Amino acid sequence: MEWEKILRDAVKDNTIKELYLRKVPSLKTCEDWKQVKEVGLVDHKTKYAHYKGGLVKYGDRLYFVLDQRLEAIAPFRAWNFKTKIKVTDPE
Repeated sequence: MEWEKILRDAVKDNTIKELYLRKVPSLKTCEDWKQVKEVGLVDHKTKYAHYKGGLVKYGDRLYFVLDQRLEAIAPFRAWNFKTKIKVTDPE
């Protein structure tokens, strides 16, 4: 799928375009949360949505995990997000 290829490299220099952020699938469950790699935290409001959570890599794909889900998993898996991802406005 073409969007999967684009989204693999969507985060560059700790920034992501808003268009790409809207296309990133949400990770709700997975086989092993310890295999999920942190990319960075996101806190971005659009006209219709508020993206608050983290961008993660699972396998070779990029996912968005809601803040509430990160908090729910925290007792079982320590999160270590080192960067904050800046969202650039659509061109």
